Amino acid sequence: MKKTALTLATLAPIALASTAARAEDDSVGHARRAKGFAAGGQVDSGGNAGLSLKYVLPNNLSFQGIFGLGMMGESADGAGDDATMLNMTLRVMYNIARANDTNLYAGAGATLGLIDADKTQLDLVLGAEHFFTDHFSVSGQVGLHVDLGDRFSLNLGQVAGWGSAFHFYF
Repeated sequence: MKKTALTLATLAPIALASTAARAEDDSVGHARRAKGFAAGGQVDSGGNAGLSLKYVLPNNLSFQGIFGLGMMGESADGAGDDATMLNMTLRVMYNIARANDTNLYAGAGATLGLIDADKTQLDLVLGAEHFFTDHFSVSGQVGLHVDLGDRFSLNLGQVAGWGSAFHFYF
């Protein structure tokens, strides 16, 4: 009985120390991923697609800008339907849950049509970002897009959306 108690008394602190060291290593990994500048691409069903620039603060808060350019030529029948669109989306996002390599986030933002003036919308998103390495992530999201253009529209079938993105962190 004494030998068993002595063995447990010796091994317990070693086991706790190794568990604490592993937890510290995980937190260091998260801190490395949880802050910094990222660049990548984003596609949303709400029309926000293009270059994505992201800045993540250490407190789980991040800011994202999406810059999209779209050009459509005139159709063969000469209907005058050519268009050039330049959109800018600004979002604020917060990591609401974190795991080893995946973060769950919620965010809100607005899209402004810089050239296509009738493109103005508000976004609410919920998504997950998975890190394959410390410098590369892929994310997917679902959300609501409320169009505030010339005709205000709030039709649930048209405002629900999805999106995906990839980012390289520096």
